[in-house]
Amino acid sequence: MAPVGLPPGFRFHPTDEELVNYYLKRKIHGLHIELDIIPEVDLYKCEPWDLAEKSFLPSRDPEWYFFGPRDRKYPNGFRTNRATRAGYWKSTGKDRRVMTQQHHGGGGAGGGARAIGMKKTLVYYRGRAPQGVRTDWVMHEYRLDDKDSEDTIAIQDTYALCRVFKKNAICAEVEELQEGQCSMALLEGACQQLLASSRTAGQEYYQTPSPDVPAGSTSCGADADADDDADKDDSWMQFISEDAWCSSTAAEESTSCAG
Repeated sequence: MAPVGLPPGFRFHPTDEELVNYYLKRKIHGLHIELDIIPEVDLYKCEPWDLAEKSFLPSRDPEWYFFGPRDRKYPNGFRTNRATRAGYWKSTGKDRRVMTQQHHGGGGAGGGARAIGMKKTLVYYRGRAPQGVRTDWVMHEYRLDDKDSEDTIAIQDTYALCRVFKKNAICAEVEELQEGQCSMALLEGACQQLLASSRTAGQEYYQTPSPDVPAGSTSCGADADADDDADKDDSWMQFISEDAWCSSTAAEESTSCAG
């Protein structure tokens, strides 16, 4: 099947409930899926770095979705074989329940949530256990576990739906966003410090008079400064007037000589 094309701006980001209650349940029951967007791939016969090219939905998002048949490690056991040629997938943490909101008949919504599936987290290791080297490849494996569908319990474990992604690739986008937020925070902090320092400098420059200083001392000092400035202005005006008077006198003398 050729890759599915979506309009610009659209991304495939289903919730856990949507993955289990719609896509996985319909796959197991053989029902029609409106958009055939998740391919069936034997994940444990492929290395994680080769899975991107098998996706039906090329995307800049560093994550891919696949249906995978449950390959038993032992013929009569329930343990899945998760070994590849170059390494193996190792389970980490506890399995988590995937919940859905219970709806009663008659068109009314109500009741509590119930479990419809399980979610397992696995990490890919290169090499063979127990000397494997941990990588950044992570898998979320979803399996159907719907107790209310007793007629299909026998086939619920035939497929799993897997979400595969590389941790560093997703974290890089988050870090870029965080770095941008940190830059804005640093800029705001610097502006606040600058404003605080300017206020402090202004307070130091315009200090209030000390109560020990006589009330008239400040105004007298200001009047003295004003008188000095006035004397300076008068001296400059006198210089300019004298210069202008000398220029006019010289012009008159030159005119009388010419006559």
